[in-house]
Amino acid sequence: MTTFDELRRIPLFDGLSDTDLGGVLEQGTEKVVPAGEVNGREGEPVAHLYVILEGELRITKEVNGGEVVINTFTPGAFFAEVPLLAGTPFLATGRALTDCRMFLIPNDLFRRMLTEYPTFSDRILETMAERVQILQSVAGQRERLNALGTLAAGLAHQLNNPAAAARRSAEDLRESLEVLRSTGMRLARTTAGEESTPSALEGLERTVGDILKRSEAQAERVFDELERSDREEELGLWLEDRGVSEGCDIAPSFVAAGLETTSLEPILESVTPDLHADALRYVQAALDAASLVGEVEGSARRISGIVKTMEGYSYMDRTPVQEVDVNGSLDDTLAVLGYRLEGVEVVRDYDPDLPRVTAYGGELNQVWTNLLDNAIDAVSALEGSGRIRLRTGCERDCVLVEVADDGPGIPEEDHARIFEPFFSTKDVGKGTGLGLDVSYRIVVGRHGGDIHVISRPGETRFEVRLPVDGPGDARSVDGRDLRMEAGS
Repeated sequence: MTTFDELRRIPLFDGLSDTDLGGVLEQGTEKVVPAGEVNGREGEPVAHLYVILEGELRITKEVNGGEVVINTFTPGAFFAEVPLLAGTPFLATGRALTDCRMFLIPNDLFRRMLTEYPTFSDRILETMAERVQILQSVAGQRERLNALGTLAAGLAHQLNNPAAAARRSAEDLRESLEVLRSTGMRLARTTAGEESTPSALEGLERTVGDILKRSEAQAERVFDELERSDREEELGLWLEDRGVSEGCDIAPSFVAAGLETTSLEPILESVTPDLHADALRYVQAALDAASLVGEVEGSARRISGIVKTMEGYSYMDRTPVQEVDVNGSLDDTLAVLGYRLEGVEVVRDYDPDLPRVTAYGGELNQVWTNLLDNAIDAVSALEGSGRIRLRTGCERDCVLVEVADDGPGIPEEDHARIFEPFFSTKDVGKGTGLGLDVSYRIVVGRHGGDIHVISRPGETRFEVRLPVDGPGDARSVDGRDLRMEAGS
């Protein structure tokens, strides 16, 4: 049973007289939570202010399927004041690290004490302010980690295909080079004792060089399936008629390179009949090697382009404040989130004359990522494919960005709370409740802009307005002057 002396030792009650503290003791209750047990699970209703008398309680929040430690409370600490005042359920889960004994103050008594005892309300508000700072710091760190994870996932997904293609092409190229080497050596050995060897081999090389040039010039020519099959069969029979038993096997490489019988005739004429097969295999290997080198180069260019896109998304090696192409930053974000957009229709309605804005580019991309993430989650609940629409425009001295989806919408009663920290309409563990809070702070606090939501069943639209000339005189949420910071 809680005693008067125990409460008197709690700093929260320092300003209360003995009579007042005795009244609190009479109206409160005691609760014991064994080690390992939960006291107040995230999402459950709150009815009391909790004051720890003995033991330790760890506070965690479920984020993306895992638990993040927010704080550990020891004797003398109190908690649950934020959800009590905000009228929300528990924002996090408490678990006893040791046997934990607590004194519980009911909600109606808690609110009366806030108005009647100034020292009590001051201590409550001071602690709330400290905890909000901690929560904002945790939120910022968590969102930065989420942004890094998004970038890493997008990069891995985007790089997978060209990297795999380059690897396959390199493996095939190794085989082609081996065929090129072996057939070249056989041609040289077979003709080693013949007087005509130098001129014959030189003629073959000149012919091969001409063929490679012509095949590069004709590389864009594309045959349909039936036409290609007919050409392969015709060329294979033509080769077999000239004593090349493997004609049908090597014909596809020549057809793919756009070569016809008139292109191969000089090769057969440059060597003796017994060397026709090796000479053609030599040409085939040279064509395949040239094609594979082109594929490797194409994959490398694709990888380079992806890396450039990712650099644009993250604004690496750039000053914090710069001129931002909003249309381009939206496209960069779509590229990063491409692995999540399968089956989702994305409509771009960009203003081609949109002015650049002075902004923190990396932070804006974090906003676009959060808004698109929410839109993707919304349309994923639909049967069939959903649609996301991005629109940009200019409104006097501001740039407007709209991110809309045709998902089920946000309940009307949640509209006023959508930008609150740790508030989420998703199931527990499915959303952090931080993305929109951080987005609000970036748009409003960091850039002096505006963000709000319009939602009804079948359409949710987030509207973001950013001043073209940058943050101006707006101050960040921690009170720093953005202009001074940007110039420092």
